Amino acid sequence: MRRQQVLDAALRLIAEHGYGAATMEAIAREAGLAKPVVYNAYRGRGPLLRALLEREEARAFKTLADAMPPHPADSDPSAALLVWLRSLAKAIAENPSPWRLMLMPTGDTPGLVREHVESGRAYALAQAQSLIEGLVGQRPSLAPIDRQLAAHSLLAMGEQAARLMIDDPREYTPERVVAFAQVALRELSGVSGP
Repeated sequence: MRRQQVLDAALRLIAEHGYGAATMEAIAREAGLAKPVVYNAYRGRGPLLRALLEREEARAFKTLADAMPPHPADSDPSAALLVWLRSLAKAIAENPSPWRLMLMPTGDTPGLVREHVESGRAYALAQAQSLIEGLVGQRPSLAPIDRQLAAHSLLAMGEQAARLMIDDPREYTPERVVAFAQVALRELSGVSGP
């Protein structure tokens, strides 16, 4: 319980003030704990940040995996993409802090964090590639498309949409993001979504 309390305090500090603000002393203050208690939970800032990243990365991967509907070969990949995007946009809107850590690193972001972010991006890219393959399979006219560039483009658009939702949630709502994606998919691939 103390370990989670410490991680929650570190997440709040980083989300509000950046990584530089997340010193062991500041984390102890934020958690309402004595500094030795924080050191008993984590030997130092490095192990604490690693534990925080592993926890948030696991949660993000679970969110990504849960959001991705299983899609047999005969299902509509554009519909699957929209279901995935709708679930992911809702998760970001409901709890933006961990996503801010992963999608909006600051200048004081430790290298360890950047490595975890890249690991998460690789996972999301693999999902995007799977969706692109499904779209190409469904629409033979898309066969000439560079699938790798299409997946990277899809990921970049998704990351930018998430950043906009985090920075300006009133303007960039999940509904707005999903509506844009639905129109874009329909126009780009000739496939209508739900």
